[in-house]
Amino acid sequence: MTENDLPQVLDLQRELAFQDWNEKQFLSEIKASYAYCVVCEIDGKIQGYAIFHLLGPDSELLSIATRETEQRKGIGSQLLHAGLDQLTNEDQCFLEVRDGNAKARAFYEKHGFKLYNVRKKYYADGEDAALYVKKL
Repeated sequence: MTENDLPQVLDLQRELAFQDWNEKQFLSEIKASYAYCVVCEIDGKIQGYAIFHLLGPDSELLSIATRETEQRKGIGSQLLHAGLDQLTNEDQCFLEVRDGNAKARAFYEKHGFKLYNVRKKYYADGEDAALYVKKL
């Protein structure tokens, strides 16, 4: 992901309406030495993105998104593996997801993430956060 990708990344985020990161936040991630930001571009249009924090043995998936029209075509899996491939065999990757987001939870579980805890009323609307980890 580069600064030139940000208009399309922000457009994708608005399309999905699942988080409210702004341009400044994405730019900060792109510039952070510990962040790994990747996009999937097809015919000049960004179809998905993922942002990881690579923090040694305890890394984190901060955000992953794929356009609704492109879901279930393997793009999310490719983005996820692009980040996980940056880790070593002794690392683990953490993430959080809304407890009620069954589609995302099934995606993570399909890729070997295991639920290890729930944060009660974590989100501003009172929804719980499901916490997952994948040990490599």
